[in-house]
Amino acid sequence: MHEKSCPIHPSQIPSWKKYLRGVLRIIILINAIYQIIAGEVFFGILAILALIILVAPWFFTKHRICVVPIDIEILFLVVVFFELIMADAYSFYSLVPYYDKFMHLLVSFVVGLVGMVIIYTFYALGKLQASTGVMFALIVLITMGLGAGLEMAEYFYDQALYPLIRPYLPTGLTQGSMIASPLADTMEDLFVDTLGGVLGAAIGIILIKREEKKGRELEMLDELEALASGNDGYEKE
Repeated sequence: MHEKSCPIHPSQIPSWKKYLRGVLRIIILINAIYQIIAGEVFFGILAILALIILVAPWFFTKHRICVVPIDIEILFLVVVFFELIMADAYSFYSLVPYYDKFMHLLVSFVVGLVGMVIIYTFYALGKLQASTGVMFALIVLITMGLGAGLEMAEYFYDQALYPLIRPYLPTGLTQGSMIASPLADTMEDLFVDTLGGVLGAAIGIILIKREEKKGRELEMLDELEALASGNDGYEKE
């Protein structure tokens, strides 16, 4: 007989992290409901969907994952708050100069940090043979590629898709800047994406090596290893 079992028990999670996660969830939920009732309905719904995906990973992964590592969830919640709530719902992109650069740096930093920890998890489990330098370069290149893909997606949305959906979903254009030409804005975004990826991957390495010197593992790394070796979230009874 198989019974559902999470490899990371809630009692193993530090209280301050659970408190921070709870506060972020509540802030996003309140703002999302407000937007659905009296503001930007589309972005409010997206924020609600993001919360649902986070609180029910076992459903969306068909029980392969029963809990999202709390460090990753907190980082994701921070991105959801600053992107869907502040940037989109409250129009910070058009109200605050350089806010788009802040978001590019934040998102690429999170991708670089989490990506570095994930790829190091595969290394720690013996599923990847590579030096730290190679792993670092790989994560930076992936982050740069994701940044370029995002710029291409924004261009496609503005030029091909938005003219069709504008009468039904007037969310506004995704490209453009108050302080730079379209080409300069795009190139600056790509440079910032690269910087964020470099910083995220570098800090990921620093955190991992620091914990290794103390004879222990980074909490996020430990959670990911537990999930990766957790027999798809089930144990025999």
